[in-house]
Amino acid sequence: MREIIEKAMAKGASGCEVFFLNSLRTSVDFETGRLKGVSRTEERGAALRLVKDGKVGLATSTKLEDTDRIVDDAIATSAHGEKAAFDFAGAAELPDVCAASGEVREFDIDTAISQTEAEIAQILDYEGEINAEGGTFLDLQEIRVATSAGFDATYKRTLYKHYLGGRLIEGTNMLDGGGYYGSTVVDAKPEALVHDVIQQFKLGRKNVETKTGSTTVMFTPRAVADVFMTLYLGVSGSIVDRGISPLQGKIGETVFDERVTIMDDGLLASGYETAPFDDEGVPMQTTVVVENGVLRNFLTDLRTAKKLDLPRTGNALRAKRLVLTKDLGKVPAPEVTNWVMAGGEKPHEELVAGIHDGVIVDRIMGILMSNLTAGDFAGNVAYGLKVDGGKVTGRVKDTMVSGNIYKLLRDNLLEISSDVELVGRLGFFGSHYFPYLLMKDVPIATKG
Repeated sequence: MREIIEKAMAKGASGCEVFFLNSLRTSVDFETGRLKGVSRTEERGAALRLVKDGKVGLATSTKLEDTDRIVDDAIATSAHGEKAAFDFAGAAELPDVCAASGEVREFDIDTAISQTEAEIAQILDYEGEINAEGGTFLDLQEIRVATSAGFDATYKRTLYKHYLGGRLIEGTNMLDGGGYYGSTVVDAKPEALVHDVIQQFKLGRKNVETKTGSTTVMFTPRAVADVFMTLYLGVSGSIVDRGISPLQGKIGETVFDERVTIMDDGLLASGYETAPFDDEGVPMQTTVVVENGVLRNFLTDLRTAKKLDLPRTGNALRAKRLVLTKDLGKVPAPEVTNWVMAGGEKPHEELVAGIHDGVIVDRIMGILMSNLTAGDFAGNVAYGLKVDGGKVTGRVKDTMVSGNIYKLLRDNLLEISSDVELVGRLGFFGSHYFPYLLMKDVPIATKG
């Protein structure tokens, strides 16, 4: 990597950065209760980003021995690149975090198969007509970033991802249930995921009606992760830079209910996005985004931090959004790492018991079609439950939920549960710890 930097500088670059990735991915998939397949893929490559004549160039290669080619390609693209508005990361003191687990390294294919088979068997013991599915993904990574400004560091990361679910068709009723786990360590309590999936089927097999109108709604942690897609954009330095964030110019102002505190924690123990430094070489950190309702920080990369005169938060990632895999060809951009929202005073079961007439929303489908940048969300309730007199009476079908997250968290928040749960986002993997949110006057629409 130093050779690439030296050649780039010798050919006229005023600065450069090399990102190296070595990844070994293993996946085991089950479909309709049977093993569908096992695959193993390896990726090894580098991305060179440089500045020449004031413009940014980018090139990637999996042929690391051909250093001249990657340098020449990056220089060629710089002629058509955007104007450089940042400085590459220099040497820095890095936090002492562990992103790798021996458990994941030792987790073999036979164990992945036998574990998923046992979990599916438990689901089928409850109801043999469920078309059960599941799978395990293991990713062993080595990541290195070096710059002409003096940064050069490497870390190893292990990722363990597991999902379980299924579909039950009874007459005209189709019910989906499922859950995910993602971390740098193996799930210490896999039985909890099995129990969660079975409970979804148990509670959802009876369909009940609900009415169109403003309704009391409890968002489960999974649903919170769905609707928080709006907030991820709202605090992104790139969205702020474009002038389209509803939070523009509001740092230091009260934007939400005073009970709302949210952190972006790139140092979270076992967090899916935890690392000592981001994909530009900036040390990761714990960044308070909202504190007691007050907006404290936006999330930045090198470019937006310099342009907006904001602190570097270590959130520059080369990530395929949602699926969270490294993408060598993607320019680093501000992304969330691991979000943690502070809990309240009562467990969610107690909050449910206090709902006279409402709906529990657990998963939302189609939310990406909303105007997320403005904070708006709308989608079909993929899994939701009706609550009457403090008790769950059944599943709601053909129902939509909508709202604006900024208004809901400011004006409509009734309670935050004391218990927080590990969830991903939009049915994908990730490490976010969110509570249950009880809201008043949330728009619900039903067919008929």
